[in-house]
Amino acid sequence: MNSILRWFGRGAALLLLAGALPVWAQSVDESLTPLPTDRVPSPPANWKPAASILVNPFKSDVKTKTGSGILVGTAGQPLTLLTNASDVRLVMDVLLSPGAEATLSFGSTGIRLADTWGKPDVNTATSGAIEGSTALLPLQNAGKAPGLWQQLEVQIQGGGKGPATLEKMTLNGTLIQESLVLPKTTGGTGGTVVLTVKTGTVAIRNIGYQLITDRPVAKLANIRYKLYENRTETTSPAELPNLRLVKEDTVSALTYEVAFGQPRWHGIVYTGDLVVDKTGPYTIALQQGGFASLQVDGKEIIANKRLDLGYMNTAKVNLTAGKHPFTLFFGRSWPRPGLGFFISAPDTKFQALHPRASLPEPDPVGEIAVEAGAKPAVIRSFVNFGAKKKTHCLSVGSPSGLNYTVDLNQGALLQVWRGQFADVTDMWYERGEPQLLKPLGTVAVLSAQNPLALMANSSQYWPDSLSDNDFKYKGLSMDKQGYPITHFQLRDLDITDAVLPDGDGKSITRTLTVKGPDNETLYCRLAVGSTLEEVAKGLYAIDGKYFVRLDSKLKPTVRTSFGRQELLMPVGVKGGSATVQYSLLW
Repeated sequence: MNSILRWFGRGAALLLLAGALPVWAQSVDESLTPLPTDRVPSPPANWKPAASILVNPFKSDVKTKTGSGILVGTAGQPLTLLTNASDVRLVMDVLLSPGAEATLSFGSTGIRLADTWGKPDVNTATSGAIEGSTALLPLQNAGKAPGLWQQLEVQIQGGGKGPATLEKMTLNGTLIQESLVLPKTTGGTGGTVVLTVKTGTVAIRNIGYQLITDRPVAKLANIRYKLYENRTETTSPAELPNLRLVKEDTVSALTYEVAFGQPRWHGIVYTGDLVVDKTGPYTIALQQGGFASLQVDGKEIIANKRLDLGYMNTAKVNLTAGKHPFTLFFGRSWPRPGLGFFISAPDTKFQALHPRASLPEPDPVGEIAVEAGAKPAVIRSFVNFGAKKKTHCLSVGSPSGLNYTVDLNQGALLQVWRGQFADVTDMWYERGEPQLLKPLGTVAVLSAQNPLALMANSSQYWPDSLSDNDFKYKGLSMDKQGYPITHFQLRDLDITDAVLPDGDGKSITRTLTVKGPDNETLYCRLAVGSTLEEVAKGLYAIDGKYFVRLDSKLKPTVRTSFGRQELLMPVGVKGGSATVQYSLLW
């Protein structure tokens, strides 16, 4: 196992504004203006509308259904998506056929989109590379298999007197470019966003954009504060009436500087008016070291929460033009103190409503990343799965970059991902209280349920979880390559679960071996999702996010349960054993 410590200054890269906000902390989902595909102006003849598209990842077999919601393009004339968009954030889903290549251009800045499935090395052909005489390569190959939908997000600043800047680019949730000053040969985006297909077929959907300006949208007025002394940390506004009032005064700006020279342990209440220039939706954010909460117009907007410097607590609120009384609580706690108050409109960046000295830069924290060496890396940890924290997880990183996580409590394959293995900072930095492992590559989220279940018939509901009476984890063994094989018991059946990356670098194969008395009531659920589509015999697309492949001679059934589709197959235990094998491709 190879531990790699990557140090990055989370507080070093800051926006040039008062009380600067760390760029990495800008992942607030600000309002996007949708661009329906049927409203894209004057698409050329090589771009056709469709209701759905199905693509075989192994050959150029593209099937579409008549309708709208998707635009499907082939080589030819470019498709213009936006004009007058020099400073813009663009989000859309992209699907590529095998071997497809395209360029997404922001003026003269070209971003490459290409099928490089199974090619982990990063080069000028990798999706996310900035085209030009001086190519800027992405941090990793975050692309998915052809035939799957991939979410691309690009935020670029091309206006103003300075050089064009690529502020952020993510592909499938993975950061691949950040804070790049674009070379003059490619800079100057010109405000027009076009997509040009060079080879193959490219489809797009779910287009949204945000035109960004630097205009101020609000100010604070009539600011007062009261500072109270405490014997220890102040965790909520409810404590303040029982504390000694040390100082109160008016101030020209909302700042934590009022606490300088005061007792170490304290709580502060700021009051005043938030004055916005236009009626509309706003995003409000607090960034603090300690506890903080915010009320506007007497209503709680941001709930009380303790944060370390560098993290944000955000909320959306509709405000009318004019004054809105606010109350902001700050409680000194154990983290390094500081306080920042931000606001943005749908078409602006965050505006700081505090002076720079109120919010110091956070201490840089190193990312502790683990990569597999010559043998697999195997780590026990907690893993977030949706809103739940799974506490008995085993994550495996392979030398080929095909990785996965198993929930040992349920025998469930939770997720697979391609690329870099794991961020274990929350496990190994200081006390490591969260104990969370985070994937560093392109993730396909699977299911939290065991793939096997004993059911009276194929119409019975799939169990959401298995009790200790039905399921018992029996331990691990290691194969010759160093991959773990999990062992569990499902009632009177002994199961081994082997999850191994294939040699082609494109898929993971799962083999479930069952031993026990003959049984006709055992079923295997190969996949579950909103939509399951058969691409070819033995090949199924799950929500357009990953493929399941099995022996084409097998005949699984697709059924609907609780509004979701399941790929189900009976497992007949005969002669004391049975085997189920299938592969996951993404």
